[in-house]
Amino acid sequence: MTRTIGSNGEKTLKAVREAGLKRLYKQGFAGTTLRELAKDVGVQAGSLYNYFENKQDFLYQLMVYVMDTLTEETNERLNGAATPYDALMTFVDIHVRYHCEKKREVMISTTELRSLTSGNYQRIIAKRDEYENMLKEILREGNKQGSWAVDDPNIVSKVILGMMTSVGIWYKKDGNFDLDSLVEVYQNMVDNLISVEFTQAQHLSKVN
Repeated sequence: MTRTIGSNGEKTLKAVREAGLKRLYKQGFAGTTLRELAKDVGVQAGSLYNYFENKQDFLYQLMVYVMDTLTEETNERLNGAATPYDALMTFVDIHVRYHCEKKREVMISTTELRSLTSGNYQRIIAKRDEYENMLKEILREGNKQGSWAVDDPNIVSKVILGMMTSVGIWYKKDGNFDLDSLVEVYQNMVDNLISVEFTQAQHLSKVN
């Protein structure tokens, strides 16, 4: 259940989220308690129930926050895209940066799916599907406008997302790649992928 809270409550909620991310990243859901979170934030354990019904609700709301933040940022930036190609490159930019800069959020949202109740799991998956549908719609719109000829946007979207999401596993802020250059690498790879599909589609149309 979502609760209405004031500005002080928002500040506490933000602190609890940050403490929760640290705990879940190090200890996992099973090893984390609300009492520990309260101690980290400097509040009484009982006061956390002003924000969450229980530990399960805390995990669920944290995952909702992660997905909503990513989806809202993506929607906002896609509104400024003039063409399907611009939209696709923008989507790649956001996704790669998010998975490099928010490694804790990404790991928790992936590994702790198993800790959600069935109902909460389905609701989070629905939010993930909503996010993926933005990429599918970009690919469909590009097909419609002739920007590319993607044979199956459903499959290609999964290929693109799988390729980009894995960056968070190995990327290191102090590693060999700066983030801007890394984004450009992934944009080029996605560009090459849809260009190959376009070339193949043109070849097949000539043959037929």
